[in-house]
Amino acid sequence: MKVQLTPMNQETFDHYYKNSVKEYANQHVQAGNWKEEDALQKAENQFTDLLPAGLETNNQKLFSIVHNEQNVGILWINGQEKQAFIYDIHLDDNQQGRGLGKATMEALDAYAISYNIKQIGLHVFAHNHRAISLYKKMGYHMTGHHMAKRVDI
Repeated sequence: MKVQLTPMNQETFDHYYKNSVKEYANQHVQAGNWKEEDALQKAENQFTDLLPAGLETNNQKLFSIVHNEQNVGILWINGQEKQAFIYDIHLDDNQQGRGLGKATMEALDAYAISYNIKQIGLHVFAHNHRAISLYKKMGYHMTGHHMAKRVDI
């Protein structure tokens, strides 16, 4: 199975941005990092900091994941010098479990090689077991652990 990584257009970006800020906030609430009442604003602040010029932000690459000429998800990476960091990878719900995640990671590897990127990093929430399993299968390994304890509950 193959996918293509194509530069994201403005319409896709606008839809992605709106939905992903909410999803990112929810992930932090679920992980216990943020309080629900603060989460949306914190997520919005982080997205604004990371993408101040939207699609035109330096060193940020936003792709549509395309399979059989259909957009099936997104990939957002930060690429600087010989390293890249995956900020987000998301397949549409109806596309998950079909091998497209693996195909996307393989397409990212090919992209990295073509741009002389030597290392790709990422963060994954500990409760996202499906993603962790995929990343391990694709050769990613743990480089550290973040731990937290809520004391204000």
